[in-house]
Amino acid sequence: MLPVAPEFVEVTHRPDLDVLLIRWMRKITLEEMCEGYRYVLDRAAQHQCRQWLLDARRRFNTDREGARWMVTSFLPTLHGRLGGRTYLAYLLVPVIMRDVEADAAFPPASFFEGKPYAAERFIDEREAIAWLQQARQQPVAW
Repeated sequence: MLPVAPEFVEVTHRPDLDVLLIRWMRKITLEEMCEGYRYVLDRAAQHQCRQWLLDARRRFNTDREGARWMVTSFLPTLHGRLGGRTYLAYLLVPVIMRDVEADAAFPPASFFEGKPYAAERFIDEREAIAWLQQARQQPVAW
């Protein structure tokens, strides 16, 4: 049985796309971020879904501490729970893409090379979904 969904995140599985749609509903604390991502992983495992669209436009916060937790604690757990490579497409407001601090918190593309997970940032939902669908076609063995 899944835990109760936190009120600050909505998670929906789109079986037509095999994408987990995650919508952060407001700005969150680091503790809420950790709780939310653990809930998201439980839902992803329920559907064995490794393509995630994370709508963070309402969340509007990215920081080094949260990014460090993602990289050192959370992302390494994905393969064990989901198998295969997990793809995270972040949907952000354009101002975040231009924010130096937020940009520095997000790992460069080279960080994801050779890892069982990958992430990219987008301002357009269609482009994010297209990236997820293209990633699904990549022949990567893990």
